[in-house]
Amino acid sequence: MLYALIMAGGKGTRLYPLSRSNNPKQFLKVINNKSFLRNTVDRIKPLVSKENIYVVTNKDYYESICSELPEIDEANIFVEPSNKETPLLGI
Repeated sequence: MLYALIMAGGKGTRLYPLSRSNNPKQFLKVINNKSFLRNTVDRIKPLVSKENIYVVTNKDYYESICSELPEIDEANIFVEPSNKETPLLGI
């Protein structure tokens, strides 16, 4: 059985100037008029059942994640208590 964990938090600074805190990269529609988040879920759905897809985000994006991914159970969306900002390794 496979599981997927999608990290969809962040401050919206890595794809500046497109990405902003009120519209971070996971919600940008750059390819095929779908957000990066939607494209990610669509790519893994043939491999991982929706019950085994989990998303980690911050409190500011929780509602947007729920709207963007209505097929993902809200219990599978985890809200970080504080922003940890995943470091860019090797830079």
